[in-house]
Amino acid sequence: MNRNKIIFWLTLFGTVLILGLPTILKIYQNHQDRLCQVATKKIIESAEDCFRDDVCKEPAVTLGELKSTGYLESDVVDPETKTYFSDDVVLIYDEYQVILKK
Repeated sequence: MNRNKIIFWLTLFGTVLILGLPTILKIYQNHQDRLCQVATKKIIESAEDCFRDDVCKEPAVTLGELKSTGYLESDVVDPETKTYFSDDVVLIYDEYQVILKK
């Protein structure tokens, strides 16, 4: 009887692990992707505001310039490296679209 319980619980645990692990990994990856989207969206929106208000005159602007003009109020964390984006990151304005160049 004791051996049957062990086999039952091991089989149940294995089944849950096989079915649950891919789901957990997929959820984690989606979370990381959304963190990247939020961070870059915050930077791009502040650059769009700067270009729209004609404060940023040139077609390229850096994060340091956005911070100094007040369009980006705080440092933005890069979710991939868990560090702040460098002030040297360039944003290029091209045909009503802002492109982030790391």
